[in-house]
Amino acid sequence: MKFLAISDIHGEENENLYRYVKENDIDLVLVAGDITDFGPLEFVGQFMDNLFDCDCDVVAIPGNCDPSGICNSITESGALCLHNNIIAYGDAVIFGYGGSNPTPFDTPGEIQDNKIYGDVYELLAEYDYLANDKVPKVRILLTHAPPFNTDADLTDGGDHVGSQGIQKSIHEFKPEISICGHIHEAKSISKLGDNTIVANPGMLKDNGAILINIENGKNYSVDIIDLSS
Repeated sequence: MKFLAISDIHGEENENLYRYVKENDIDLVLVAGDITDFGPLEFVGQFMDNLFDCDCDVVAIPGNCDPSGICNSITESGALCLHNNIIAYGDAVIFGYGGSNPTPFDTPGEIQDNKIYGDVYELLAEYDYLANDKVPKVRILLTHAPPFNTDADLTDGGDHVGSQGIQKSIHEFKPEISICGHIHEAKSISKLGDNTIVANPGMLKDNGAILINIENGKNYSVDIIDLSS
């Protein structure tokens, strides 16, 4: 199975994305938030229609720059809004949580970090309690905000601005993969603890994406790709 993760679309189409999905038989596209740039919500349906034309499934979460009503717009588009939810997809189980910890910019989708921690903890704990260890699944945490103190949350100014709540949840439950966005300049793949690969594809208009290959349950790879190549 092939998953492609993108983030921070901000209302701009990218024809390289659609070409790549078509040419590489992507099964599922993961959209890590900021689909719009404070609206308009009509862009969501247009963007998802273009992805569906590529013959793939789509799950998405809101970002901090998406306005009120974004989850309804994602659902109405035919994509699955995975905010504060879990989905099993083939050999993976995906946990979703949108929005971000507070920023200096007072954006619509900001959430206090203690609430982020509590909600993400509950998602991961629910699966941890119910999971059947005899059926291996790659656990993917899809958030808009990056975990704190990683390559994925490092600004050009050298500050770490990610979510301590997400960082703490990852330390406690050790999902195999953490996909995030939010910090446009922090396109990266790094590790948090011994187990979790943290990947930020950067802003879509810069042609960054993350390719996840999963084979036979627990065999997986995570790579940054350039959609323009």
